[in-house]
This record gives sequence, structure tokens and C-alpha cells, in this order.
Amino acid sequence: MVLVDRKHFPRPKLCAGLLTWKSIELIRTIFNLSAAQLAAKGLITHKTTKYRIFFKTSQIAGGSLDYPFHFVDRHTYDHYWFEAAVEAGARTITGQAVHHIDPRTGDATLANGIRIHAQIIIGADGAASQTRRSVLTGRRATRQWKNQLAMTTETRLALPQGQAPQDFAGLYFGFIPWGYAWSFPCRNGHIVGIANLWRKGNQPTRAAFDRFMARTGFSGGRMRSMGSHPLPMGNFLDPPGRGRVILVGDACGLADPLLGEGIYYAHRSAQIAAQSIIRSGTGSKDLSHAYRRALNRRLLWELRWIKAYRNILHTGGVRRRYRGLRLFHKLLPKRLEAAVQGQIPFAKLLWPFGHHPPHAQKNM
Repeated sequence: MVLVDRKHFPRPKLCAGLLTWKSIELIRTIFNLSAAQLAAKGLITHKTTKYRIFFKTSQIAGGSLDYPFHFVDRHTYDHYWFEAAVEAGARTITGQAVHHIDPRTGDATLANGIRIHAQIIIGADGAASQTRRSVLTGRRATRQWKNQLAMTTETRLALPQGQAPQDFAGLYFGFIPWGYAWSFPCRNGHIVGIANLWRKGNQPTRAAFDRFMARTGFSGGRMRSMGSHPLPMGNFLDPPGRGRVILVGDACGLADPLLGEGIYYAHRSAQIAAQSIIRSGTGSKDLSHAYRRALNRRLLWELRWIKAYRNILHTGGVRRRYRGLRLFHKLLPKRLEAAVQGQIPFAKLLWPFGHHPPHAQKNM
């Protein structure tokens, strides 16, 4: 196995770094690592059970989770899994971008001219994936991808020495028609950002981010880093590959269409890809079909439900001050929390009405 990355590790990575219950449970299942063990390794930097939801600067909902949100620094988190792959026997080529991929033959050419032949190529190269470009062909497919692509602006704010970060996850609606802003605690500060489904909202992301920062008072903090990057929010691909290429994570558009959560879907789709390879062997036709079936059965159906809730929430949301969200939270707060955490699927958010979701395992 050869792992190719255009960056050297450890490397900076813009990301809010949220691990929900389903992410922690998946890591425990695959690697036998609990949240406490991840924290002991320095991967989890903060956790909180508190959350608040705002319409601009007015709080419209909030509560205390049965199971906490955990937060990681992607610089440390990604490097840990990179080293784990090396220890498992992966050969690595870093600092080299992929220049071209032939999905029919499995040949990849790197920027420095090195050619690699693979029986299977797994594209895990993010929302700007070069691997996806080899698979996604035709104007219609490209247009569908771009129409559901969000743009984000994000920064890490350093706190004055001795000042503790806020002890809640904050979500802010109303600063952009199709999107939301966030403030999450991290080591020695906050990660704040905004996501904008700009082809629907038709507003500049940076201008909305500046309004959010000024109105909430975050503009007074010292910015450590700032950047922008694309984020899939409902443009998951079906089929998720072609020939000898299969796609996982952001490269396949696998992120929560409502809140943009991506870490879980990257891990889960990689697990499904590995299981499909083990069951189907390296025959490209059988593998592609097996992976597509498994992905539809285990992930895509739920993402379609989340996308439907997203569209309901945001249609006229700013004008109505997100009354739909407030109503959901007022009537079904624990079910909504459980759906976001992944303890119940969004498909069962309203059915059967009144059924209480199972509690998270406290000792994970």
C-alpha cells in the first residue's frame, strides 16, 4: 500500500474539529480506542456538553447533551493517523501532488513525474480532489457538484493569557441565508467560521464572516490563522467511483449537508471502502458495484434525509427567524440532539413520535 499526499506531515488543516458521538463510537469499534484514550494521547483538546443556537446574536435554543461533543486539533489528529498507517506497513510519498490518474488502468502520475500503478486507487484528497476530477466527467455532473458546494472562512482566535475558552459549542444562523456560523472551543482559544452554500445564498462568504465577527465581538480576538476552503454540503456522488478508483470522505462529497460535519463521514466511508475491498477482491467492476451498494445502504440514505431537513430549515429561514428550528428544538430537543450525534438517524427524527432515543454509552 502506498499513501500519497501533497503535504508533509504534520501539517496545518483548517477544520472545526468536532467529533460527535457517532465518530467516537466508530473509532472505538475499529481501533478499540475510547474518548479517554484519545484524550490521553493528546488528540482530544476539549469537550463540552453545552450548546447554544443563535439567530444572529439572540439565543433561540440551547441545552445540555447526554454525551459531550469532543474537539480535536487536526494538525495533531491527522498526524496520529498518518503515523498509524506507517506503523501498519504503508509506504508514504509526501510533498508530491497527484498530477493525473487513469481510472481505467489504475495508473497515477505525480507532479515530479513518478508513475504508480495500483490495482485500486482510493481518493481521500478532499473537496478539491484531483482524484475526483478523473472520475467526475461531463458538464451536468460538474454543475451538480458545484451547486451544492459551500465555501467556508475560518480562523483560530487566541485568548489572552489566563482566560478560559467558552464552555459551549455555538451555532449562529441569520448572517447568511444558506449557511451558518460557529464558535467552538479549542486549546487556548476558539475556532470560529462560517459556511455559505453560495450558489443558493448568492452572498459573498467573507463579507458575511466579517459581519458575524463584528456583531458577536469575536473580532476583538487575536487571529492565529485564517483561510478559506470548499466544503461539500449535499453534493455526495453516486456512483462514488469509476474503474479502479473509489472515493471517500470530502472527495466523494460525504459531509453532513446541514452542519458540514466531515470527520465521521471520512472515517465511515473509508471503513466501508476497506470492507468492500476485502469482500470483493481487487476486480474493479465488482469492487465499484459493491462499494456503491454499501455506501447507499449505510450512508447516502441518511445524508439524503439530512439534506431534506436542511432545505426545509433554510427555505425562508432568515425571514422567519428560523422558527422551524426553534419549533423542532422546543418539541423534540433530545431527539434532535440524538440525530445530530448519530444516536438515531434523521430518517426517524419524527417517527415514532414521542419515542425517546437510546442514551449514549457513557463509558466509551
